[in-house]
Amino acid sequence: MTSKAEKQSPVEQQSRGMAEWVTLYQTYNAIFKAAELALLPHNLSLPQLHLLRVLKEDGDMLTTGEIGRAMVKASQTITGLVDRLEEPGLVERVFDRSDRRKTWVRMTVKGERKLQEAAPAADRLVEELFSALTDKELRELETTTDKLRAVAMDRLAEALGRPAF
Repeated sequence: MTSKAEKQSPVEQQSRGMAEWVTLYQTYNAIFKAAELALLPHNLSLPQLHLLRVLKEDGDMLTTGEIGRAMVKASQTITGLVDRLEEPGLVERVFDRSDRRKTWVRMTVKGERKLQEAAPAADRLVEELFSALTDKELRELETTTDKLRAVAMDRLAEALGRPAF
């Protein structure tokens, strides 16, 4: 007698965690799109808002590498984000006099105002979405996603042969 798993094609046989990974991916995309819509009136993308928050929370000036590590993004992506925030005057680049290869990024007063204007829209969305979870479920989600992120970051670091970000 053959089992149901043996009758399934390789595509139908999902590895352990695949259904959860798909759900996580779909959830991320839905939340990302909802956030983009909430931020549209403020002329900011979610990654741009995140970068401004990183600058606000992690220091006055950060290098693009430090921003990349905080956002778990490649330096090329950070350069593009900084370019798009620099153009309207929300951030500025400061060149390191002692090391020409190093560039610092600093939020401007205009960027600070933009963050204060746009952050409440994102905060309201987060409150609304996560109100579907109890406090216990929220703590469990944090614990679980922290664990997954750590494993993924280790895997990425191993693949790159250096710290991931």
